[in-house]
Amino acid sequence: MKIVLTGLGQFTILQDTNPDHQKTDPMTSGFIKTTVLCCAICRTDAKMWEQGHRDLIFPRVLGHEMVVRDQTRQRYIVWPGKSCGKCKFCQNSRENLCEDMKITGFHTDGGFASQVILPEESLIPIPDDLNCHVACFAEPIGCVINAFEKLTFKKNDRILIIGSGTMGLITALYARHLGLIPLIIEKNETKINHVAPFLAATGIPCTKDTHESEFDLVINACADFIAFCQGIAKVGKGGQISFFSGISKNEHIETNLLNLIHYREAKVSGVYGMTKDHMKKAVPFMQTHESALKLIIEAVVAPEKVPQLMPEVLSGKHLKYILDFSLASGMPTNEEKQKSQAPGISLNDLAYDSLCRKVIENITPLSDCLLADATAKIDNKTKPLGALGRMEDLAVQISLIQGSLNPEIKKKNLFVFAGDHGITEEGVSAYPSEVTAQMVDNFLNGGAAINVLCRHHCIEMKVVDMGVSREFNPHPELIIKKVARGTKNFAIEDAMTKQQMILALENGMNTFLDAYDRHPIDIVGVGEMGIGNTTSAAAIISVITGIPPDKATGRGTGVDDKGLAHKTRVIEKALAFHTIDPSNGFEILQKIGGFEIAGIAGAVLAAASKKTPVVLDGVISTAAGLVAFLINPGVRGYLISGHKSVEKAQKAALEHMKLKPLIDFGMRLGEGTGAALAIDKADAACKIMCQMASFDEARVARSSILPN
Repeated sequence: MKIVLTGLGQFTILQDTNPDHQKTDPMTSGFIKTTVLCCAICRTDAKMWEQGHRDLIFPRVLGHEMVVRDQTRQRYIVWPGKSCGKCKFCQNSRENLCEDMKITGFHTDGGFASQVILPEESLIPIPDDLNCHVACFAEPIGCVINAFEKLTFKKNDRILIIGSGTMGLITALYARHLGLIPLIIEKNETKINHVAPFLAATGIPCTKDTHESEFDLVINACADFIAFCQGIAKVGKGGQISFFSGISKNEHIETNLLNLIHYREAKVSGVYGMTKDHMKKAVPFMQTHESALKLIIEAVVAPEKVPQLMPEVLSGKHLKYILDFSLASGMPTNEEKQKSQAPGISLNDLAYDSLCRKVIENITPLSDCLLADATAKIDNKTKPLGALGRMEDLAVQISLIQGSLNPEIKKKNLFVFAGDHGITEEGVSAYPSEVTAQMVDNFLNGGAAINVLCRHHCIEMKVVDMGVSREFNPHPELIIKKVARGTKNFAIEDAMTKQQMILALENGMNTFLDAYDRHPIDIVGVGEMGIGNTTSAAAIISVITGIPPDKATGRGTGVDDKGLAHKTRVIEKALAFHTIDPSNGFEILQKIGGFEIAGIAGAVLAAASKKTPVVLDGVISTAAGLVAFLINPGVRGYLISGHKSVEKAQKAALEHMKLKPLIDFGMRLGEGTGAALAIDKADAACKIMCQMASFDEARVARSSILPN
């Protein structure tokens, strides 16, 4: 049996009769086939079930806190890493920091299975008298041992441990083992009551708060950044802080608080994982403290319970669940053997009366009934045939869109859609995400390049907040269409929910339609602002066009060579993580899109439904236009590519839609600047079509201006 994670929040239980690890022969490659006796559920497993992981490729068997048995019936705990053995960290017995670490249950299948093939060098034998369920604690105990080895202390030093979860209790127990005086702080009264049997058996005190301070040692055993701040405040002069648990992302710690580290000459030690040697050292500790460790076991359950237990583990209300494969039931059904995939959304899934569906279904492909007449009219102007190049094509296109041989552009609009991206957590941009909101302020103050160009070309410009992480005060040039305060990090989970994706599309549609209802728009440009959005755009274009990420990824805000290579790797891993239908624009937006990209796509669809030409800007708006084209190919005739971006993915996207950019100024600013310049060219093309004299009107003989 194996419990396979096939997608976010999706487990499938399969009968595993012949596990095959990396298609290798375990007898010749250093791997060994083992039987899993039991495996604990780590909070990391639950987080990968809910959110994914940047190194996770589906399908995957999770689980790394396991006890296994080989063919000789020798039992082992398993160091979950496979290090390279060559880098400077491996050479200095710090293999937990290996440059090329591969982790069981992350990169390769783990212990949520009755059998697993493991690196032989990762197996650590355990004595026959050690309880199998208790032995599952070897990995977390190894992490705690790693933390204490980075600290200096003496007997009876006071240590403050923040958090009474599994790791907090193990930390306190190990501190007592070392002769320290532990105190646990736990703000949740329910959790304190829940761990009362452990506290009573060990005599370790636990309280919701304490007036004590000047602790010699402080360890954060929870992800709450407030708890970490509390630890800084409680450490004494010359004390030590073990930065043990990673804290919640995107929080800010006051510099006044950080200054306490300076004034008190406190030391901060980072701790990450453990080495194989740390796990070896956990074995005698587990033997000595077996009875106390049993009190940290929430329950021993059959492996089939994994799907139901994940929300419980994430809740933080419980201690350690242990899967015991001797409790496994019989064969799974045929349905369970099928790979579980959440169905992708399609047009038919949208409500019949929804705005999204109405707009999409109201788009009609551009008619070419006037093509011959429009071409004849532009050809008959007083110039050599084709002498105005792309301007002639543009004049004909707008004639077809307006259904008139006398096209006219009076009302010109441009929308700058703004949104933040969770993918910035991966370090893909040379600028911090705060710049998105700062640039929106600049737009509203009229100081950006796009403001200058729109004023110069008499284009009405509005900024649309689709998902900026900051709130803005009301402003006459600002349209609030915020879906959420930024997307999720699509390297480890979907960028947005299905509901958010539909809302973002409809907010983009309404942005255009509301303006159109106030005054019909003759042409509209779409621009954007969002730190991290070139990563999303490159991923979108890679999926749809099929070009590999290294051919789609550009420098965006100006990352250096190393940053470009990193950005490419992030996109490669993200696309390997997600299973995306390249023909489904809705799914693409949901999994790897941005709120501003979805907003632009919605505006493009709405403009096409009103037979209004849309001028795309650079690579981001082109990616959005490409998604709109995927949703309804009828938009193509209404699209104008404003300028050639230096971002190489744009070329692939335009070729996919059979579009050519109007201008090439070597620009890469975004904001809609290229679109603003192109709108003026479209206006000029219409004037050429309407105001330039024909040969007959000018009484000019055609032969007089034709080349010899």
